[in-house]
Amino acid sequence: MQYAYLSYEVLGPAIFASAGGAFLLLYLNDRKQLAALRLAGAYLLSIIGFVAVMLGDADLHKGYQVAILLSLFSGHFLLIWGVASLFGKDVPQLAFWLAAVVVASIAIYSSINGSMFWLRYTAVSGFIAFVDLMCCVLVWRARSHRVDAVVAALFLFQTLVILNRILLVLSSGLDLSTHHAFKKSAFAASMQTENAIFAIAIGLALFARYSVTLVKRLQLLAETDPLTGLLNRRAFEDRVQALRASSAPLSTGLIICDIDHFKRVNDCHGHEVGDRALEAFSRLLERETPETAICTRLGGEEFCILLAGAADETIWLQATHLRGAVERLQIPTKNGCLRLTASFGFCRLDPDCDLMTAMADVDAAVYQAKNDGRNLVRRAAPAVHDAGLLQETA
Repeated sequence: MQYAYLSYEVLGPAIFASAGGAFLLLYLNDRKQLAALRLAGAYLLSIIGFVAVMLGDADLHKGYQVAILLSLFSGHFLLIWGVASLFGKDVPQLAFWLAAVVVASIAIYSSINGSMFWLRYTAVSGFIAFVDLMCCVLVWRARSHRVDAVVAALFLFQTLVILNRILLVLSSGLDLSTHHAFKKSAFAASMQTENAIFAIAIGLALFARYSVTLVKRLQLLAETDPLTGLLNRRAFEDRVQALRASSAPLSTGLIICDIDHFKRVNDCHGHEVGDRALEAFSRLLERETPETAICTRLGGEEFCILLAGAADETIWLQATHLRGAVERLQIPTKNGCLRLTASFGFCRLDPDCDLMTAMADVDAAVYQAKNDGRNLVRRAAPAVHDAGLLQETA
């Protein structure tokens, strides 16, 4: 008989403590994981409410009621805050605290008026269902992976389970007039067992979401240049094939640019300013090219842009536009604004053209632009093209 209540007297707090400890360890391993810290707090604070509900007697000691409400509000605020942080959303604080004020008022009223534990239980359960539903909506709106749909479904399922409990309380005739009667009922044991199961399920789902985030971060590190955030050359070559295939039978545009006299920037202003210049140049390329374009840093001060479904004139116009945008770029330094120019080469890349050969040809066009005076746009050979395009300069 002594093991009959193990599921909610021992196992429940152990589950909450284990999940909270796991999220805490995740935070301690990476202090940037604030969402993990908030979720750890949500689980650990839930233990206080759990113990106060199942082992305390709020009818005799009103301090248990205070502990339950504080655990309820603070734990669930940390829950929704942690979920919002993990999925990059803002916490709906106004809705949360309005609901908290309503529930607190009902809890105080039911405590003052004696045997109305059912009303307190209904209000608190409704609040928990409301928070779970808000978490479901946050996750669903921010979903970017299949595991996100699982997380949202778990929150929705828990919301429906809690609403079903409320209906049972109101329609079954259970004696829930006092807290003492509630904690001795089989209903309380089943409720806390369900809560423990949900704690395990949502904890595993959120850890799976963390795993997805970690994989994406590692993939991003493997594919991007650490300074500029643009694709590195390896990732660029991988994605070029997909872009060319999706653009076929149309041609794509290939543009290569090289910042003029960049060594002087490092020599005169220092490498910190040089790094800032590369970052500003990269942001300019992202900002001034179509969303479908692929931008990459080939190395040093050399960059490459691939345009989807572009004709000769479109490629030339884009290169000319970028040349002018770079010329207008101003980078603040302690010695005033730094200005840059860049030399550009471009070509049309037909579906049957070899990428490496085309890049070598465009690279030669960049060096031709530098030899002709820099801050120019040149088309790659073979040069059976419009003469006006060949002679385009600053």
